[in-house]
Amino acid sequence: MISSQNSRHIFESGRSTVTSGGHLFNATSETVEQFVPGLLNIHPFEKLIHAAVNWIESTDSISLYIYFVLVFNTGAVTATGASLLFHFFWFFKKSAFVNLPMTPILKVLNNEFALFVVSAVVLSALGIAGNYEGLFIGVVFFFLFKVGLLRRLMNYYATRFINGGLPLNDRVFKMVLIRYSLYENMPPPEVRELDEHVQDAVINRGKKKRKK
Repeated sequence: MISSQNSRHIFESGRSTVTSGGHLFNATSETVEQFVPGLLNIHPFEKLIHAAVNWIESTDSISLYIYFVLVFNTGAVTATGASLLFHFFWFFKKSAFVNLPMTPILKVLNNEFALFVVSAVVLSALGIAGNYEGLFIGVVFFFLFKVGLLRRLMNYYATRFINGGLPLNDRVFKMVLIRYSLYENMPPPEVRELDEHVQDAVINRGKKKRKK
């Protein structure tokens, strides 16, 4: 199945889903229906995939914005280090921060037009100020992050050499599904079991206190 939203195309095969941006998910609409029955009746599969893509691509966009903000205040070297450190951290840990209110904001930050405008303004300002070191690194970072080259290399490394657990893209997509399912009050079985366990623990703790 091929579909599109906001000029981003999605190809869904029998076992996986791939976007035109090269993002691979080992999940399909059938997988989602099995994981959270009924969720697709409220939120289309394409919407859920694009939400995950926004979080994945935020690794690049936020890293670039961090460099642009810090280069004027801390210098090119410190800004470069901070940007790369954030990129590394966010690449591996972003799934833990997935939430619904932030998703539209990340969509704006990831917008190609916004990236072009901000980059053009900042790089021009660096050139006018004579900060050629910052300008050079900024141009390199723009192309490095704009095409997601560093993220793709890290993803290749993580997929090839890090074993165990879900692939990083699938972790993000799973968290997107969990967030939307909780918002719609239809959590998947594993979350429902945890919720019931917590409720039982609270009830038992209350009984013990009353006995005392």
